[in-house]
Amino acid sequence: MIALKTGRLWDLLIFASFLILILYYMDKASKGKPLPKIRTIAALEAIKEGIGRAVEIRKPVHFSFGAYGAYLTGDAVSETVAAVGVLGYTAGQVAKLGARLIFHLPQQPYAIPLLEGAVDEAYMKEGKAGEWNKAADMRFYGYGTMVHTSAMASSMTADGVAMNVMVGRQTTIVYPAMEAAKLQGAINIGGTTRWTAMYIFALTCDYLFIGEEIYAAGAKVTENPYMIASIAVEEIMKYAAMGVVALALVLGLAGFDIVSFFKM
Repeated sequence: MIALKTGRLWDLLIFASFLILILYYMDKASKGKPLPKIRTIAALEAIKEGIGRAVEIRKPVHFSFGAYGAYLTGDAVSETVAAVGVLGYTAGQVAKLGARLIFHLPQQPYAIPLLEGAVDEAYMKEGKAGEWNKAADMRFYGYGTMVHTSAMASSMTADGVAMNVMVGRQTTIVYPAMEAAKLQGAINIGGTTRWTAMYIFALTCDYLFIGEEIYAAGAKVTENPYMIASIAVEEIMKYAAMGVVALALVLGLAGFDIVSFFKM
């Protein structure tokens, strides 16, 4: 009786590699050891520039997770955590430079305390606790993507907009809000890992978080060692997979039976 099922050796190797890397980098994170540096992300740098522009032209900064963008369960949690980091960074820069932040809340009411707390903490760190006008600038529209998008577009028209930031689990229906910001002359910054909606952001954003860059951005601005460690593991395995594909291509062209080799 064989110990390993035929055709599962590569699955085992990939799983073992992931496990070893995760344990290694999580151990480094827990002990405060140096971790890889995350490169400069253009969309993050643009947020600071956009807030400076908002102060100059005296128009607000708008921020939104989209109608569905604050899931705290399922596979979308990691994107929510990263987006909360970007929210905190944006709110901190707004508080520091003295701009106005209008935050369009998602339809999940259970997430509101978390999101409100992220903004409050950012203002507190800048020594401006209590200066954010929640009553006027923290806006909840209830259930529905079209309701949320229409309300955002209306708000941008009524209050003006210097910069619009949209990150998180977004849908294609955010387009009217993005276009409303564009028509107001605003800088659009955003991104999502939802592949069905990525093209909307590519069409409408001046600066784009391309898919998984949202995770990297969240890790960079929070400087959370465990988030940085997880990004490091992901990157290593991604480049390893690319290397295996390239090697398989070369060996295949050289006449080796690659298909049989990977069926082990």
